[in-house]
Amino acid sequence: MKQTATIRVWGLAAVLAWLSSLAFSLDILDPVARTKDQSVEAMALTLLLVAFYRWTLEKAPVTGRDQRRLIPLAALLGLFTLTGISIQASEDLSFLYSGFVRLAKAGAVWLGYSILLYFGLRALFLGLDRLIAALRTEVKGPAWLRQASGKTILYSMAILLVCWLPYFICLFPGASNTDTWWQLEQVIGVQPLHAGHPLAHTFLQSGLILLGKTLLGGWNAGVFLVVLVQSLFLSAVMGYSVHFLVRLGFRPVAMGALLALYGLVPTFPRAATILMKDTFYTTAVLLFTVFLLEAILLPEQFRRGRAKLWLAALAALLVCTMRYNGPALLAGALVFSGPLLWKAAKTGRARAALAVWLVLPLVLGMALSSGLKALPGVEQANPNETLSVPLQQTGRFVRDFPDEVTDEEREIIDRVVEYDNLAEAYTSWVADPIKTYSAREGTTDADRAAYRQVWMAQTLRHPVSALEAFANLCYGWVYPGAVNPCWYYSPVGDNDYVTRPAVLDTLEAALEKVDFAFLLPVTGWFENFGLTAWGLLALGAWVSARRVKGLGGALAMQYLTLLMCLLGPVFFGHGRYGWPMTFCWPVLLAAALFAARTDGGKSRE
Repeated sequence: MKQTATIRVWGLAAVLAWLSSLAFSLDILDPVARTKDQSVEAMALTLLLVAFYRWTLEKAPVTGRDQRRLIPLAALLGLFTLTGISIQASEDLSFLYSGFVRLAKAGAVWLGYSILLYFGLRALFLGLDRLIAALRTEVKGPAWLRQASGKTILYSMAILLVCWLPYFICLFPGASNTDTWWQLEQVIGVQPLHAGHPLAHTFLQSGLILLGKTLLGGWNAGVFLVVLVQSLFLSAVMGYSVHFLVRLGFRPVAMGALLALYGLVPTFPRAATILMKDTFYTTAVLLFTVFLLEAILLPEQFRRGRAKLWLAALAALLVCTMRYNGPALLAGALVFSGPLLWKAAKTGRARAALAVWLVLPLVLGMALSSGLKALPGVEQANPNETLSVPLQQTGRFVRDFPDEVTDEEREIIDRVVEYDNLAEAYTSWVADPIKTYSAREGTTDADRAAYRQVWMAQTLRHPVSALEAFANLCYGWVYPGAVNPCWYYSPVGDNDYVTRPAVLDTLEAALEKVDFAFLLPVTGWFENFGLTAWGLLALGAWVSARRVKGLGGALAMQYLTLLMCLLGPVFFGHGRYGWPMTFCWPVLLAAALFAARTDGGKSRE
């Protein structure tokens, strides 16, 4: 019987491996029912898959509760993979309307990848279960990584700043884009104030630049002061994240891995040296996430530190005011963690403190942003920002089906954007050419409401075209095959303020070559937004399967970040939109492991 069972397991593994290998060998653009030529490498990969599937079947058993999460998630990730492959190859989903053969091949590709992802998720669940043992009992290591103290934060900051030193030198005085100087010129009066970026950030960043220039006599000094403030803020928050892991009981090697991640992966020092709202915003998201998790997992420690309440409130206020989507993240934390925290706060004083750092910053932040936008002379942001996806879908419709646009539809569209430019302006991967550069002035809310009705009608007439426009715009956020490094911003790009010696340009070019090494297999995983999104979805599935409680608010903030990225105007060149996911996943992983060990998230303090 045992031998028969073994044969069955090997046989099932072989069949499943063949299906996955078939997915690798099919070309979904080829209308002929054939596979690519098999190579030695492909056959070796099939054998490896057989061994992996057999090992997973035997060593990673799953329950019915696990299956109800693994199967839908694997199917969803397989769909993301199929979509990404098709969009990268042809910028369309033509397998949906190009005959039975291509549709069947696409189905086989989806099935094969879904099988692979299912077994990968099973192995991941097993790995997470075993990682719970990473919480230490008695281990050796530096004292500042074994017992949380002020030294833990200071030493962590020192390590990170030393690791980031090449970026401070090569990118001196700091990286920027045109928005950096547009915001500065608003504050110094060259340009009118504009709500295109949160005015709280405009005043904060430009005020620091002006302070540095005033004190030290040059724009370089002002720009570098912003870099210095950002770097100290970010490294301190990362140091506090290490401090949090120490208190959760992880071994020093885990904190060392976190410091290596934050210190060596280019995304993090690049973030510290870029003068854009995303650095302050993401740092605040990370700090607030740590405080939120601490309040749930280590409530006594959180309540004992009076300064933590005010720091958490400050972090929440920054989240709310540094980006316009910040209030949505705070609302997610409030909805999914607020009831648990309210229930744990037994006294009126404790509940008042909870309101101070969880509710009040949301109210004040929204009021502050609204008040600044209402100042006399402030030009309002482009309302088309909220129509990025619909306008892209309209642009593709006009390009591909111009004869189907009625005169009435054309007139309504033309009130919002220049209709005659749409077909030419449509750029599959970015919405700016239509939503911004083709926007009409004087468009009213009634015009946009009428446009939405036209957009809906056209979407219903050609839903696949609408899906293709949406997928082209955002597929990289959920497809690991799309590469999107963050170093697209130059220290001297498009401004008349910064001056740099030529030698720094040479050093910058050399640093960029080193950074691209992190896009190689394995090292590139840490800068891959699609993989990060997959990991967060898988972590949520594991948390749900293990009945871990208390992480809903922190996870909701990340899922809302992903959702807003998917509904945003661009992926390529704008990975900074997804920085909250990249910065926060290590802390979320550690919190999930701790909560799983402490009986569904109830602390054993």
